[in-house]
Amino acid sequence: MAFTRFFMLPVFSGLLLVSGFAQPKPSLSEISAYSFEIYKQLHQYPELGKKEFKTAALVRDELKTYGFTKFYEVDGLPTCVIAELDTRKEGPVIAFRAELDARPGKEKSGVAYASKIDSLVHSCGHDAHTSILLGVARLLNSRKQLLKGKIYFVFQPAEEVKGGADDIVNSGILKKLNIGSMYALHAASGLDVGKVTISPGYIMAGSNYFTIDIEGKGSHAATPYEGSNIPVVASKMVTTLSSIPALNMDISERPAVVSVTHLEAGKSGGLNVIPSQAVIRGTIRAYEQIDEPFNGRPSISDIIRDQLAPFCAIPGVKCNIDIRKGSPPTYNSPELFDHMVPKLIKTFQGSIDTTPHRGMFSEDFSYYTKGIPCLYFGLGIAKENLGHANVHSEEFSVHPDTFRYGIELFVRIAEVQ
Repeated sequence: MAFTRFFMLPVFSGLLLVSGFAQPKPSLSEISAYSFEIYKQLHQYPELGKKEFKTAALVRDELKTYGFTKFYEVDGLPTCVIAELDTRKEGPVIAFRAELDARPGKEKSGVAYASKIDSLVHSCGHDAHTSILLGVARLLNSRKQLLKGKIYFVFQPAEEVKGGADDIVNSGILKKLNIGSMYALHAASGLDVGKVTISPGYIMAGSNYFTIDIEGKGSHAATPYEGSNIPVVASKMVTTLSSIPALNMDISERPAVVSVTHLEAGKSGGLNVIPSQAVIRGTIRAYEQIDEPFNGRPSISDIIRDQLAPFCAIPGVKCNIDIRKGSPPTYNSPELFDHMVPKLIKTFQGSIDTTPHRGMFSEDFSYYTKGIPCLYFGLGIAKENLGHANVHSEEFSVHPDTFRYGIELFVRIAEVQ
């Protein structure tokens, strides 16, 4: 597998010299066209988390082409690319983040530049985020004399798997670079191109996971009373798990979702055998630490264990309940929101919707928000027949006009600091 390199035409290149004179600085339209071409390359050749070697190489090569010379490494993350833009003037130190990785799956978007890798697809928009950030880096570097402070461009691997943002934070690189604020955007399915969403406070839930292994006595299907009837026990546990937030918590005060995503019982496939084992897996989405009490009430983990205890106490039935914490909730700094968003509303040529909104989706950008003032934006991608399918779906797509607004949003952020 190899990328077809995208060689820039002179009309795109604001840094080339012709007859001893510098070409005009690239316009937003030219940079948007450049980003869309990069996007098509990345979209056709997706790579999984921590294996984004060709994607990272393309990113680094493009940055070098447009004048970037200082890069930083992160131990254990060879595909992470962090580039520095130093204006050599006093000012804030900020960072923009995009993700590099794709997901397993097939593509049915119908676009001409669909994935050429049969089992992999960019169905979450990370390729669009990366292409936008490359455009931002190129445009800001060409306007460096108008900016102040330092700007870091963080191209993060492994958002879809563990060890992306959390490994970057744990490495200490952000503190070493003295980054004072951080920004990211995400493709928002169904939101019109030109629209951006942003609100302060918690905006996305934390993601946590559970696995429940159940064992008992199997039996012939004709004599279920001779065994533990494990499939029935497991199905009742599934119903109990799914109803926990509504029946055991005040969801107006502590919103949460417990979703079973995998249920398996037996391995023989025989329809006349009741198996002796089953496994249940799923996710817990919440805005609290699931292993800590909430206002004097039991933690979510304790509630789950208590509600499943009667099933695990059935004679002959053994249960192992494993509950694992994942990424924390994503938090937009209210102070940074108050400082930045009014300025953006005045300068951004699209529209910015600040209606408060929280969802049960999760994002590992949350690891950055725990230690640094951050803002995370939703970017409209829907226009005509593209950008309407949900993220992670086979039909997911991004309209080409999206790139102009994503690039402009980040450029405005850098300008109005």
